[in-house]
Amino acid sequence: MQMHHLSMTAIGPYAGTEVIDFTTVGRAGLFLLEGPTGSGKSTIIDAITFALYGKVAQASADVERIHSHHADPRTVPVVVLVFETQSGLYRVQRTPRFERPKSRGEGTTVQQPTIKLWRLQTPDDLEGGDLLSTNIGDCDDEITRAVGLTRDQFVQTVILPQGEFATFLRARSEDKGKLLEKVFGTAFFRRVQDEIVEAGRVAQARRQSAVDEIRLAVHALAVSAGLETQRRDVLEALSRTAPESLDAELAQVVDELTTRERHAGKASREAIETHKQMADMVSDARLRMQRRERLLQLQQQEHDLGKQAVAFQQLGEEVARARQARPVAGAVRTLAQSEAALKRSEAALTQARAHVDAALRDHGPAALREAAAQAREVVGSLTGAITLEDALPGRLAQLRQLRERLDGLHRSVTAVTTELEALPLTIATHEEALTEGRRVAALLDGRAHEGERAKERLEAAVAHEAALARVPRAEAVATEALSAVATAETALAGLRRARIDGIAGELGLSLVAGDPCPVCGSPEHPSPAHPTLDAVTPEQIESEEGRVVRLREQAALAAEALGNLRSEVRELAARCDGLDVASARSRAEAAARDLAESVRARADVEAGAARLTELRDRVDTLSAQAGRLGADLARTEQSATDLEARIAEETSVVEVARDGHPSVTARRDDLVARAARIDALVDALGQRDVAAASVAEDTAARDADLAQFGFADVAEWMAADRGAEWINAKTREIAEFERDCTQVRAGLTGPELADVQLDALFDDIEQLEALAAAAKKEMEAATNEHGSLRDQVTRTKRRVTDVREAMARNAAVIAETADAVRVGQLVAGNGDNQLNLDLAKYVLIRRFTEVLSAANTELGRFSGGRYTLEHTDAKKGNAKSGLGVRVHDMHTNQVREVGTLSGGETFYVSLSLALALAEVVRAESGGVDLGTLFVDEGFGTLDPDVLDDVMHTLEGLREGGRTVGIVSHVTELKSRVADRIEVLVKPDRTSTLRITA
Repeated sequence: MQMHHLSMTAIGPYAGTEVIDFTTVGRAGLFLLEGPTGSGKSTIIDAITFALYGKVAQASADVERIHSHHADPRTVPVVVLVFETQSGLYRVQRTPRFERPKSRGEGTTVQQPTIKLWRLQTPDDLEGGDLLSTNIGDCDDEITRAVGLTRDQFVQTVILPQGEFATFLRARSEDKGKLLEKVFGTAFFRRVQDEIVEAGRVAQARRQSAVDEIRLAVHALAVSAGLETQRRDVLEALSRTAPESLDAELAQVVDELTTRERHAGKASREAIETHKQMADMVSDARLRMQRRERLLQLQQQEHDLGKQAVAFQQLGEEVARARQARPVAGAVRTLAQSEAALKRSEAALTQARAHVDAALRDHGPAALREAAAQAREVVGSLTGAITLEDALPGRLAQLRQLRERLDGLHRSVTAVTTELEALPLTIATHEEALTEGRRVAALLDGRAHEGERAKERLEAAVAHEAALARVPRAEAVATEALSAVATAETALAGLRRARIDGIAGELGLSLVAGDPCPVCGSPEHPSPAHPTLDAVTPEQIESEEGRVVRLREQAALAAEALGNLRSEVRELAARCDGLDVASARSRAEAAARDLAESVRARADVEAGAARLTELRDRVDTLSAQAGRLGADLARTEQSATDLEARIAEETSVVEVARDGHPSVTARRDDLVARAARIDALVDALGQRDVAAASVAEDTAARDADLAQFGFADVAEWMAADRGAEWINAKTREIAEFERDCTQVRAGLTGPELADVQLDALFDDIEQLEALAAAAKKEMEAATNEHGSLRDQVTRTKRRVTDVREAMARNAAVIAETADAVRVGQLVAGNGDNQLNLDLAKYVLIRRFTEVLSAANTELGRFSGGRYTLEHTDAKKGNAKSGLGVRVHDMHTNQVREVGTLSGGETFYVSLSLALALAEVVRAESGGVDLGTLFVDEGFGTLDPDVLDDVMHTLEGLREGGRTVGIVSHVTELKSRVADRIEVLVKPDRTSTLRITA
């Protein structure tokens, strides 16, 4: 990664805008970033890291510290960085989370972090470019992908900040692995490893599936064969431990089942034969019993039929006489019908004469027909008058509609005129209301601000009242704590005095005859002092001193809490403008009412403007409507006048045609009915004459038929006559009786009942049936058992085949997956891999070994040949071999842990490792190009010789096209590095940059 341009505004100690052009200052490949301690050198590195990752370089620092407290609070802190990677040229602009003053009122508001990311064509494009995203998550993902490093990896390889220079050197093996995998682009080997390991897992799964298949097949065999659990477990164990012995055991299981099936088949056949014999005995006994019952039944039927013979003979004679009377029935019925028709025609004639005029009742057919013709001529002349009469109701209805329409038009004209006259006043009223609403709505923003301010004052007043209520308690606690401290200090002073008073007794106990006194030096001790019973011990003094210290701490905390509470009270009093809760709430409620009024006014303004437009449109609409209504009113009045004249003329014509009838139609209907009644009388006269002739002819025909078929008169014929249904029914009864007699005689004389003996004895059928049912149950049980065993043998043989096939498949799977399992275990660091080293770690170790080899070249110069770095893959506990590193001290010929190095040694060892890492990465294809390296502090720990070697090494990096920025305030470096970024501290303690290139 190569950095081109950095711009900072209101960042750290830089209150203004500072710009660094790395393409200029880093042209020589080495530049110095120098300035006094705390002036802001590390802030530049923090700004670069923040622009890329949204965090500062030091992991323990808060990102919000990047905002300058020296700048105007309204100035937005922003960092802009132009950088280039293998993925392209980018410009990123990022702002941190910070607080700024509110636009209206007092207090502050929090501004959330923002970011923008562009893709550029040239490094000098500081304004244009293609905007990729403004979403923090998306931009972070894109930058991490382009740089190829996370923030932690970035500060371990590109920017080495204060306190984290040796992080990579001392990092755990796992953390080194993650960094090196990113830096060297070895994720490919990780993917290959994962694929091989997954293939091994799949192979193991196949093996397990094959073993499970055998187990399931053996279990299915055991279920099919009905084996006990113990024997099933034996078979499963043989399938795992001795598959060659399993086949014989399976054959034995099949043989045992086959033998049982053969014995069950024999028992089934014997039971079937026994059941057949019992069934035949029951069938013979039941047949003999049925033949005897049939003989008795036929004899009873013969007796019953003999009793009915005389009655059926008489019935036969009646049927023969009825058949003789059937031919005469037609003539009798015909005569009866003719007589009935004559009576009906005479009644109809009487009725028809009553319906015609009295003057026409005795006329003949010719005169009647002439009268009917005259009536029909008058009917024809009334057709026109009927048409006019039918149309009159419609015309009258049309006239009523026209008059109703005229009334409606008059009302509409009146309503439109009234509304038009009232609209100007309504419009003027709405215009005045709209003007007032706009005035109140214009106050909305100010009232909203005032409402927010009133709310803040109310919240502050409530908090102030609560805080003020807590002050007395805090003062009491502080006073009590201070009093306790004073009491304890007095007690401690007393104990110390008592201790001093009693120390002579302790010295007296320590005196030995002949030894000098530690106080006076005399070897003689004539009257040594002795300690009293209440002497104070050092432990008591120490305990009391500890208690005093704790009480002082508690008093300090209580005093601090009281001070904080009083500060809070003062701050809240200022925020609420000295108002109490009631006053603040009153003002807040007033502000809320004003704000609600303005909000309603804004809504009313929109509705009022729309309503005013509607009213003005209504004036235009009503004016046009009034014109249309006037024209329509004139046309309707003319149509009503014309229709009234026509109705009067047609009414006169209809009155003449009525001729005293309710209507012309009624007169026509009356004439039509009169003609019809005359026609009906003519028809009735003709029908009466025809009916009389038919009666005479039918009477002669009936008398001839009675004489022909042997009947003296109608009474004799009526006694013999029966209906056809009666004759047919009785004929069928006679035939059925004769058929029953024939069947009974045939059954009694047939061969089936010839040998039946009514007095013979029969077997107990119920006992035979019970024996047959028992034999059937035994047969079914034996048959079911044989069928079940036969199916069990078939299933077991099939299950044996399944087991053998599963064993064969298991052997094939083991052979097929042997290589995949072994290679998967080796690649994953298991199995025959004695070092427990997976493939990805192995590749990283090879790369890490190259890094250590390159680092030892520089380290040899820095340390005068004393130190070299060695890779170790020693395991710690159960951990896998990894990327451990140790230091070989040539002076003592001992291998040391890196944690035993001094500060200066750690610096140049870590620098050697970082430079070697960058060198090896550049030599690798597909890895991350570490084009820029920052070293923050650490040079002050080097002696002159080592510093000289380090500088020679850093100066040599320019030949590879890299840029190294040294962050230091070591004076000697200024004379050795021409390109410099100097941090200058102003009198107001802010900083600015001066660039020398």
